[in-house]
Amino acid sequence: MNYSKSEFFDFLVENDVKFVKLTFCDFLGRQRNISVLSSQLEDAFEHGVAIDSAVITGVGGVDLKLKPVSSLLSVLPWRPHAGRVVSVFCNIANMDGTPYVCDPMVLLADQVQKLGALGLKAQVATECEFYVFKDDGTEGLVPFDTADYCACSPYDKCENLRRDVILSLEDMGLKPISSHHERGNGQNEIDFESADPSAAARNFMMFKSAVKNVCALNGTFASFMPRPLDGSPGSGLHLSITLSGDNSAAASAAFAEGVLRRYKEITCFANPTLNSYKRLKKNYKISYSVNRGAAMRIFGDNVVQLRTPDSTCNIFNVLALVFAAGREGIENKFKLRAADSSTDCLFASIEEAIDFADKSEWLRANFAGVYDDVLDSMRKRYVAEGKISSERERFDFHMDI
Repeated sequence: MNYSKSEFFDFLVENDVKFVKLTFCDFLGRQRNISVLSSQLEDAFEHGVAIDSAVITGVGGVDLKLKPVSSLLSVLPWRPHAGRVVSVFCNIANMDGTPYVCDPMVLLADQVQKLGALGLKAQVATECEFYVFKDDGTEGLVPFDTADYCACSPYDKCENLRRDVILSLEDMGLKPISSHHERGNGQNEIDFESADPSAAARNFMMFKSAVKNVCALNGTFASFMPRPLDGSPGSGLHLSITLSGDNSAAASAAFAEGVLRRYKEITCFANPTLNSYKRLKKNYKISYSVNRGAAMRIFGDNVVQLRTPDSTCNIFNVLALVFAAGREGIENKFKLRAADSSTDCLFASIEEAIDFADKSEWLRANFAGVYDDVLDSMRKRYVAEGKISSERERFDFHMDI
């Protein structure tokens, strides 16, 4: 809901809003929030709300502030209508009010601005897959149904859940365009229309929250893990990027080649968990195709689609890196390689992906000041995940992503 500050406060009064969740995203892609009474919002806008940098980067010691952005207001329709609760995304600032250089929203906005300086605009559409499981007290993960791709009711028992999710998203001001049952038992997909990159990233974060809350209200639970069930289809996050503006056809080709050249460096951010590589074990080729099967797909209207990312990523960071790599391709007038021409593959494990990224000066330049801390946090997470043996324990470990 694209409100000015005065419209934001009018909405709080007119809709009996009692609590506001100050929402932000940490560097590992997890949604975080601090709840405040609506009566405290004026002070939050004026002075910010203090947090520890440990909730962003995993390493504390620096005090930061959350600064609400009035245009990023979302109603939480699964909460009570009397004494309503809303969410507002926040920028992260230093104590003197200047933007925090490691705020994922700032990193993405900076790359979009640099792309704009080349006379180009970008739109991003997401296709998000997830599983729904029964919450019946059993120890294992039991899919909510046994339906398959594009099944219909009564076999598709997730149909009503997807409807409730989509209605909730519309109440929140978001714009899904389609949904269907995916290949796996209990697996679903909801697709969004294109939006500017920052809006698309924020919409994705709110989408995950909506899915989890709607499922909880219906006696089920959702998982965005890349492969929650051994032997079942994996869940991905497809990112479709459309460029428009000056000579957009040639720019799109150079953009795609720039991303392909940096694809391995980006991988540990696009696929940041041990579980991610249970889905990527077929080793996608770092190439593109007009069909499916490669890491990238290119089709009409200057659309570049990345097919390997998954929903455990920090989408703000991934898009920031993709735009940095694509802009490098445009500025250097890279020529797009032939389709299906590469034999180079993605990594078989998160350890390989992180070790490769650790050697990248290009990544350090784009994540200045926080890079080593983030890689260290990733390593700690996959080491802890590697000690887990059961599917249910893996799900519990990843409940916050």
